[in-house]
Amino acid sequence: MAISEQWAELLLPGLRRIFEVQRDALAAVSLVPGLFNIIPSTKAQEFDLGIGGFGDWKAYKGAIEYDDMEQLWKTTYTHEEYARGFKVERKLVDDDQYNIINRRPRGLALSAMRTREKHAASVFNNAHTSTYAGGDAIELCGAHPYSPSNSSTQSNDGTSALSYDAVVETRRLMREFKDDRAQLVQVNPTLILHPPELEETASAIVNTMNRVDVADYHDSFIRRKGITNVGWDYLTDANNWFLIDPQLAKLFLLWIDRIPLEFEMDPTSDFRLEARYRGYMRFSYGFSDWRWVYGHLVT
Repeated sequence: MAISEQWAELLLPGLRRIFEVQRDALAAVSLVPGLFNIIPSTKAQEFDLGIGGFGDWKAYKGAIEYDDMEQLWKTTYTHEEYARGFKVERKLVDDDQYNIINRRPRGLALSAMRTREKHAASVFNNAHTSTYAGGDAIELCGAHPYSPSNSSTQSNDGTSALSYDAVVETRRLMREFKDDRAQLVQVNPTLILHPPELEETASAIVNTMNRVDVADYHDSFIRRKGITNVGWDYLTDANNWFLIDPQLAKLFLLWIDRIPLEFEMDPTSDFRLEARYRGYMRFSYGFSDWRWVYGHLVT
């Protein structure tokens, strides 16, 4: 029996459904929504302008004192395009080889979601690299100036291997983070982000009822503070780790979807012998401030 001349269009709904099912399954286990603030965009670029803090309130004496906040750094998010596709040969449809055909949209969705995850993880993989700077021209984990008008610095960059004591000390250091006016910003770090190689160490630190590194019983301070851990397969260094304030991360760690991941048929396909299908997405990502994280570059 002759195959329909619209065979490529007839395949599209089924292939799209396979693509979307795989995409949604991988999105459910992605770390991007848990770490980043995911927002939409309708423009070619987005900008985030840092604003300094307020001074302390003073007793009211009949007139309100109005404060002038300092303008901090401007961070630009420029959306990049990403695309990849696959072909379906006419002969596969003729020979009823749908098991082969169906693997292709599934594989394309896997590739797309892996690409997004790698880009998101690159924020942390390059956290100590000066060529991946934020709005203040400093890498994510480094010595940051207080403001454009105050070149004094404070650091969120350490070198300690992951341990109970290192987490406690890092938490203390983060609680000392200050704004442009040298006022505390009230950081509450509750998440250890680490590579798979440190999963056992991190799990022991956060889940044991008492300290794991002393002989006598000591109540676990880390457990009482509600600190948890999560491993990310896409962190490329086996030793580096991060302590994060998840609520502040949602303010300053951004993922911007200009065009969400989509799946369509390429209209330029040669429908006689093959059809081409493609995925497309356009996004940007990065950080507008650093005070939500402390990173350790462990040698």
